[in-house]
Amino acid sequence: MKKYLAEGLVIFASIFASFSVENIRQDSIEKDILNEAVITLGDEIESNIEYTKEHLKQVENMLYLTNELLNRYDEIKLTNLYEIHSNNPFIYNIINNGELEYIKKYNDQYNIMSYWNAWEPEDVFFQSMLYSGKLLEIKNKKLRKEIESIYTKQEERISGMTLLTKDRTERIFEWFETERNKYDRDIPNSELFSIHKNQKLKNLINLCRGNLEARVSDLENYLQALNNVVLLISSAYLDARAIFV
Repeated sequence: MKKYLAEGLVIFASIFASFSVENIRQDSIEKDILNEAVITLGDEIESNIEYTKEHLKQVENMLYLTNELLNRYDEIKLTNLYEIHSNNPFIYNIINNGELEYIKKYNDQYNIMSYWNAWEPEDVFFQSMLYSGKLLEIKNKKLRKEIESIYTKQEERISGMTLLTKDRTERIFEWFETERNKYDRDIPNSELFSIHKNQKLKNLINLCRGNLEARVSDLENYLQALNNVVLLISSAYLDARAIFV
């Protein structure tokens, strides 16, 4: 009887040990999968850091041009604005390799006061982690909250301010079209601006300036938050550290 009991205990112990080893192995696999997911998310955030730096530079240039326009409103000409833009560009084309090519040559077809520059950071992998439940598997609560914040509250604020710029620049564009429709001939933007600029247009530009100032501030804060998350990922996931140096 004792022999059978001992044999049973040995078999039970073997099975239990086997299950324990398998559970440890499975936990290790799941941990590795989560680590890889966080590292990939970190790559996406790194990409957004570079995108945000470029976008911030564009908005700063828009604000600089707007300030110059308002400070010299009575005597400035549209051609002067294009000269300012050539040194502080924000109008661009996307060329074949995805890089930006800034437009610096004067062209009256560009209504330089009507640009608002869309805000389009990457969030594909964040959405994947969110809907797969991987985001909730991040045990570091501070890191998880910071990730959620940069992809939701902070990004949504910047998106809202960007759309407000769009609304205000569209009103400037409408001012030009209203004045243009008073003519029975083609008339360039530069001529319209020189002849018809008035207090109404100045008020619209002033509204735009306030919005651009807020966008610059929000983007600076957002950029700092992105860098903070990268540092948190680096410290929380040691294997990922080399990627973020």
